Amino acid sequence: MRILIRTLVAVALVTPALAGGDDYDAMNDTEGKGPAYFGFVRDTRGSPVPNAEVVLKPKQGEAVMLKSNVLGLYRSHVTKEVTPAEVEVSCGKTGYKQTAVARRPGQDKDMHIETNCTLQRL
Repeated sequence: MRILIRTLVAVALVTPALAGGDDYDAMNDTEGKGPAYFGFVRDTRGSPVPNAEVVLKPKQGEAVMLKSNVLGLYRSHVTKEVTPAEVEVSCGKTGYKQTAVARRPGQDKDMHIETNCTLQRL
């Protein structure tokens, strides 16, 4: 029982860091990173897909590659010069195929950009 409790406490402490818990505020971006791109990678039943590969690919410039955390959450930045319409988000994981990518409407370059991916198990 002690091991279970220690494990749960460790996961609770690590999860905010894995979820990009840097308290980023796009309106007060002083580091020039630009808006935060974030979202969830889920399977077709709505369950999180941890360790999925997420690629943020601007039309020009370098792609940003990262992995979703245990909750299926990813979060990163591209650059301030790129508008959200110029960034394509894709997700994948061995044993899955991407079935949908949905960007939350009404977002602009000064906000957090939420884009969720859906993967289907093969």
